[in-house]
Amino acid sequence: MSTFLCLYSIFLLALNNQVFPSVLTRLGGSAARQGLFLSFLFLLLPLSSVCAGLLADRIGKKAVLIAGSLFLVIPFAASAFLQSYWARLIAVLSFGIGLGTVEGQASALLTDLHPGKERAMINLSQVFFCAGAAGGPFFISLSYRLVPDLRLRTLLLVVALFTSTVMIGFFFLQTKHAVSESEGSDPGYHRVEGLYQAGHKPVSYQPAGFQPAGFRRILSDRTGRLLLLSIFIYTAPEMGTAGWLVKYSETVIHLQQVLAPLALTFFWGGLAASRFLVVFFFHSIKDTKLLTASLIITLLFQVLAFLVRLPLAALLCFFFLGFGMGTVWPTLISMAGSRYRKSTGSAVGIMVASSASAIPIIHLLIGLFSQEALFGLRYTLCGLLLFTATNLLIVRRIEKIQRDTTG
Repeated sequence: MSTFLCLYSIFLLALNNQVFPSVLTRLGGSAARQGLFLSFLFLLLPLSSVCAGLLADRIGKKAVLIAGSLFLVIPFAASAFLQSYWARLIAVLSFGIGLGTVEGQASALLTDLHPGKERAMINLSQVFFCAGAAGGPFFISLSYRLVPDLRLRTLLLVVALFTSTVMIGFFFLQTKHAVSESEGSDPGYHRVEGLYQAGHKPVSYQPAGFQPAGFRRILSDRTGRLLLLSIFIYTAPEMGTAGWLVKYSETVIHLQQVLAPLALTFFWGGLAASRFLVVFFFHSIKDTKLLTASLIITLLFQVLAFLVRLPLAALLCFFFLGFGMGTVWPTLISMAGSRYRKSTGSAVGIMVASSASAIPIIHLLIGLFSQEALFGLRYTLCGLLLFTATNLLIVRRIEKIQRDTTG
């Protein structure tokens, strides 16, 4: 039940992340104002993720997730009835807070619930994320096809209702302080608050009086700093590619406007496919080895995808580009969750924050360098391979630190 709620929340979060910006642009107002509103989503996501992580390690993830899911309900409910500038601004701010909170802490809870299987579970959660991201535009199109005169208020209320089911579900999560079977005779140990289900052993134990190490421990650890840098550098080409792929398909390989979104479908399909495979296979492969293989595949298809000119060949390359990228984000998150078991809220929260902070930066850089007077869109997107090559070096460094530590 607990695992399902985490996966369901990530699915709805991804779906809402597609629906809300689309709805926001249909509510009227100037393009400049709409653009300003949307920028707040990216600005608040990393900040809220950091704050949520700190709170989760102190008051428990259950309360933080309930609050975060409420912040995802408010934007849709408020936008259905309130049309003023300030109401929309509050809705956008609320949505940004909810995104950062739920994505980070639902992922952290999955690492708590499945010790030793963190990588498989975070990859599974990202399969749900891909499904939600792909399902958002489909949901909007299907809604208007089934009900051509559907009012925007009705659509907003339906999404708010679905999202509220996540919040209600989190109320029924059971948290419990329990004593481990192996440490039961030692009064110096107790379980850190987290999810506890009948038949499941508690997931982690801390010395009595323990206070979460939080960000200080992560930032003072060489591996922690490298993980933060790695996920930042990974997110830049992933979201940069996703954000500009449709335009690239229309303007560079000249797909018809109605077919251009297929490029993004192939790309997200590749991401989902590799994540799905990792859920069931490759469990014996070390994290750093999996990251290295994924980044090499990514590097290869970053070259091919933006140099081939045949539309069908380009679409296939987009799929394999996504396939290469797919396992990197979940694996990095699971590495942080398993390494900092005593502070998973803070660890995963700051990782999500680092990832999210790359998004506005990379879109700004692509917009600048893709001008025809500079590199153009083709070579700008191809140039994102520099991020991937740098990440390969970072992963090798993490592997060396791990080898030196254990050796």
